[in-house]
Amino acid sequence: MSQFDLLVDIGSSSVGWKIGSDYNSVDIKDFQPSVIPQHQSSAIACVANHQLIQHFSNPTIIKPKPYKGLVFDYNLEQLGVDRFLGIVAGYEKYPEQDFMLVDIGTFITIDIVQNNRHIDGGIAPGLYQLQKCKAFVGDDTRQSWQLGTENMLRDTIEKRCDAFNGLILITGGGQVVVDIKRAQYHQNLVITGLEIINGK
Repeated sequence: MSQFDLLVDIGSSSVGWKIGSDYNSVDIKDFQPSVIPQHQSSAIACVANHQLIQHFSNPTIIKPKPYKGLVFDYNLEQLGVDRFLGIVAGYEKYPEQDFMLVDIGTFITIDIVQNNRHIDGGIAPGLYQLQKCKAFVGDDTRQSWQLGTENMLRDTIEKRCDAFNGLILITGGGQVVVDIKRAQYHQNLVITGLEIINGK
């Protein structure tokens, strides 16, 4: 595969990119083309906001595909590229280890790899999605709702992790909502997966 200068992760609420060792991320609402560093070519993982692709030079859109000895519990044409790349990153960074990957972003995705087989752990709404599903008039009730939804989300993720007998990988912009002592935290495993696919 060609070596790409810029690796890009376009998600539902943010866009992140890495060039060399320099990583940056910005909320979609704050994105301006002027923030993109100069580059000759780009490898892009995009699950939403596809209109942003036009701002990157010579883009190659990465799609899920068969990968080494991994067996996927999913039709690869329907598996999100963010999940695919996160799984690849975990598979390569922690070879021959069973792991659960929890990506905490606009949505929560859970993917498990056991004995080189991917097991779908499901998709759930993230904290912002939960909190915006109900509107309140009073500040006190709104704050109570925010606290309750955050606690619910944290408890759910921690319960899933406690029940898993293997390595826990946490990634995504909302990962600060949990504090799982035995977990490995990663800034952006989608970008790491792009690096691996890119041969870096």
